[in-house]
Amino acid sequence: MAQKEESLKRVLGFFPAVMILVGTVIGSGIFMVPGTVAARAGSPGVDIAAWVIAGIAATLMALVYAELAPMLPKAGGSYIYVKEAYGDAVSFLYGWAMIIGSFIPVMALLAIAFTNYLSFFWPSITQTQARIAGTVLILILCFANVRGVKLGALVQNIFTIGKLTALGLVIVVGIFTMKLANFTPFVGPQGWGTVANAAVPAILAFGGYYVLSYMSEEIENPKRNLPLAMIVGMGIVIVVNVMINIVSIGNLEFGALAASKRPVATVAQAIFGPVGGTIVSLGALVSIFGSLNSSTMGLPRVAFSLSRDRLLFDFFATVHSKFGTPYIAIMVYSLIAIIFIWTGTFMSLLLMGIFVARILECLVAISLIVLRYRRAELERPLKMWGYPITTLVAVLLTGYLVTKVDPPQMLRGAILMATSIPAYVLFKYVVPHRKES
Repeated sequence: MAQKEESLKRVLGFFPAVMILVGTVIGSGIFMVPGTVAARAGSPGVDIAAWVIAGIAATLMALVYAELAPMLPKAGGSYIYVKEAYGDAVSFLYGWAMIIGSFIPVMALLAIAFTNYLSFFWPSITQTQARIAGTVLILILCFANVRGVKLGALVQNIFTIGKLTALGLVIVVGIFTMKLANFTPFVGPQGWGTVANAAVPAILAFGGYYVLSYMSEEIENPKRNLPLAMIVGMGIVIVVNVMINIVSIGNLEFGALAASKRPVATVAQAIFGPVGGTIVSLGALVSIFGSLNSSTMGLPRVAFSLSRDRLLFDFFATVHSKFGTPYIAIMVYSLIAIIFIWTGTFMSLLLMGIFVARILECLVAISLIVLRYRRAELERPLKMWGYPITTLVAVLLTGYLVTKVDPPQMLRGAILMATSIPAYVLFKYVVPHRKES
């Protein structure tokens, strides 16, 4: 049985909040894109600079959320901030574009990344078998998160600790086995001109910090726990990502790193031998599973909020009477993600998702500036450090990196974003909605 309670329970404390953020951000990216970043960079120095730039851009955006999330701690996160700043029309366009152009493709991307590392143990896996495995994975996590946010959070805690253990092992041992010769030449013949291009895929390894804000309505003491969990969580993410990248370069010839499809597993093999690849591939599976779980848990809350505002079909706001979850939104996201699994590739989904998400993140950052004036009365437990300079830098840096996405994926993302316009007209003026109570 289900009922339309249209409210969620605050059951997540500080630790699970940190685990959700870390588990989402450290997902497929750190295991999948170091090789792509290295190939685009062309040299160790440019590679490291690309990771630093991506980390700075993500951290600045996370600080935007650190102010906005505890100020408006409601399910839906950035959708709520955009609505308060710009009104219903813009917030719908934002929410729809993120759902179709970023959130659901990212869920599919994570499932594909899972099957990529699964091929380490199943070398003969075919594309069809990989897509079936990704479909089953989505269905399992859909079931777990429909059953309740506490169950989803428990799964998240276990798998986040597991992935950090595997990555920590590579970092600690890899520091002592690095070869300084691998860092020369520090800058290749192309110079520093490829930094921005290389930073684009690196953004994936820092994305996902916003998921925690979508669950604001389910976090205990959000005015304290939300900003603190974001700051602590992003600190962990930056340390892990940068150190993994340095250790990777130090233990693997740069050309081999650039050519690897499973770069961290390749590095672990260089450090530990064959057993290292096995350990890290298991860690990658754990990591990606955890990231997909937190995405399945948090991202459907945006559709929930849109429906609660009578801008989507009413059933998206249905909360299960027993489990207290927006179960229809979770199931619909999962179904569409499965469709993307069968129609897309990892890189096409990656670049398209980055293009859509980063453009719309600029809109969220600007909403912070707008709300400083429009809603000056709202309590702000944490104000963005260095405002407004840091906010403007976040917008300009992120916007610049977006221009480096491959044109075909920019076009695909733009088309998906454009569907928000007829969708708004449909749900605002054609589809009947329940009356306000």
